[in-house]
Amino acid sequence: MNIRLLKREKIDEVRWKECVQTASNGNVFAHVWLLDLICPEWEAIVADDYDAVLPIPVKRTLGIKHVYRPEIVPYIGIVNKVPIDFGVYRQMMKAIPYANIHLVMNAHNKLPSGMAKKKYEFRYVVLDLISDVERIKSSFSKEMVQVMELYDSKQLTVVRALDVSSYLMFAKANKQLSSFIHRLLTKLIPYALRYKSAGLYAAYDAHNQMMAGAFLLKSKTSLILLHCTSSEVDNIGVKAIVYHIIKNNSASNLTLEFPFCNNNIGTSFASTEHICLGYKKGLSQWIDL
Repeated sequence: MNIRLLKREKIDEVRWKECVQTASNGNVFAHVWLLDLICPEWEAIVADDYDAVLPIPVKRTLGIKHVYRPEIVPYIGIVNKVPIDFGVYRQMMKAIPYANIHLVMNAHNKLPSGMAKKKYEFRYVVLDLISDVERIKSSFSKEMVQVMELYDSKQLTVVRALDVSSYLMFAKANKQLSSFIHRLLTKLIPYALRYKSAGLYAAYDAHNQMMAGAFLLKSKTSLILLHCTSSEVDNIGVKAIVYHIIKNNSASNLTLEFPFCNNNIGTSFASTEHICLGYKKGLSQWIDL
């Protein structure tokens, strides 16, 4: 394959979009619109006529230009619409021209041995929604019984029509939003909602007081719980939101992913995990650039 590095302005957005949308391992974090919002200086390694692509988020820290993992992106990795072997993986990774690298590959990438100076595993819970809701409920943990009873008896209400400012104010009031993530979500949520690639949900108690909120990104095959916030330690409101989403999306070809939220939330619904390989090279092995 012809492997080349492209700066952002040289990328053919039509061909890139086709690759991401048709690839079996395509994911929302590899879309041009999202990369532009969260890391505007990103570049890419492209194989042949966009048969495989590798986004590489780039920035400067202390004068050093390096590849980094954006804080709100759990994984990216190589996206390929045609089968590729380890030789192509190796060529694409070796084509990254920077000495300092931190990348997290997607769960479908298998990095060739010897490519990483330092490797680690990033694990997160996933729930397949292909079954009907009754069968999906069989994987829930015991504490979900109370949540489902509150939801089904309407003592707890979940709505989708939450405005962005209310969500961010609630998260900030509960000290669950750093200033950096606040700036990212201020850009990301409105854009994603506008293009129907996301959902913003809120849970209210019997007194119509907001208990929790959740922001989900949607791709062709996944619903990703990217950020959530709660006024309660046990996250009953967030779990009710997830239950609501499951009820409304069961018997579909979607997978619900929990990459960043409190582990206790994801494990309340499933025990299946995806495993992504983190890759570090250069100074990134020892310090967060």
